[in-house]
Amino acid sequence: MAKKKADIKVDGSASVSMGGKSISINGDALVVTNEYGNSASYAIGAHSFDALWSQLWQFVKDSQH
Repeated sequence: MAKKKADIKVDGSASVSMGGKSISINGDALVVTNEYGNSASYAIGAHSFDALWSQLWQFVKDSQH
């Protein structure tokens, strides 16, 4: 049985912040910002979450002192 491609559409935006850090969804991108103003953006798509978890953890590790 063939898998159907999911159509993902994001309308609007959402943001959460605490202690100078923030995570936001702006249209079709997830943006993570640390307290020093460094940010990383990840495209949001139907099949783009496969490596997102490891990329987020790498961002956290790289942001440590």
